Amino acid sequence: MPDGGKTWERAPTLKCAARTDIGLIRSRNEDSLWIDAGRGWLLLADGMGGHSSGDLASALAVNYVLDSLLATAEKHEAPDYIEALAGSVVDANTAIRNAGKQSNAHNSMGATFIGALLKPGEVSYAYVGDSRLYLLRDGMLTQLSRDHTLVQEFVNAGHLTTEMAQYHPYRGLLTRGLGVHDEVEPDTGIYALHPGDRLLLCTDGLTDMVEDHEIAVLLGMPVRVGEVAVSLIEAAKSAGGRDNISVIVAWFDDQVQHDDDRCAAYR
Repeated sequence: MPDGGKTWERAPTLKCAARTDIGLIRSRNEDSLWIDAGRGWLLLADGMGGHSSGDLASALAVNYVLDSLLATAEKHEAPDYIEALAGSVVDANTAIRNAGKQSNAHNSMGATFIGALLKPGEVSYAYVGDSRLYLLRDGMLTQLSRDHTLVQEFVNAGHLTTEMAQYHPYRGLLTRGLGVHDEVEPDTGIYALHPGDRLLLCTDGLTDMVEDHEIAVLLGMPVRVGEVAVSLIEAAKSAGGRDNISVIVAWFDDQVQHDDDRCAAYR
């Protein structure tokens, strides 16, 4: 994908922020996330609603993928990170399945997952479920991921419009998730990034409560990255906060930054 002639004036710094909130209804937070600007790794998982030990499943997903990526980085001078990311998601599914089989209390646990690997000019990503990756460019919000849900399959087949799907009563019915079946196939993608692009990884605790046009406005606010993340969380809570809400916001900036603008590791 061409970059339209846009280039960074100097080596850009990755600015990112992660926030998670229990919401207003749930008794515990079953989301897990991790970010590291040094490597450009952003990982997020959502323990599946209605399943036992969703918090354990989401933590296993993030930790297993992270450990796999770290092992890949140590073994190879020029690793194929998108292949490693996809493979680690498959392995995380096996780990969650095995953990579930060892205890009746965990036998139905599951999670969604999305991971993004960023470098100037490009984002690589892999996902399973309905946690999403968005790109904001010139005020236009684009969903790079595609939900693994029954309703999304109806949209793909032309039976529903995107607008109809947003309010469909079965929009949360997943067709793929980690820990659900013995085998899982993550979807992957690579997308060219332009200067000024902003990225959002989020759970359905945000997207079920806040419409895309409002997300676009909040994601594009001319404020610090942490303030954007907080505003997205607060918008979901103001709309009812029916689920846990987790967001990771990130963009590259080639302007001179203070240290507190930069993303540190978060777990």
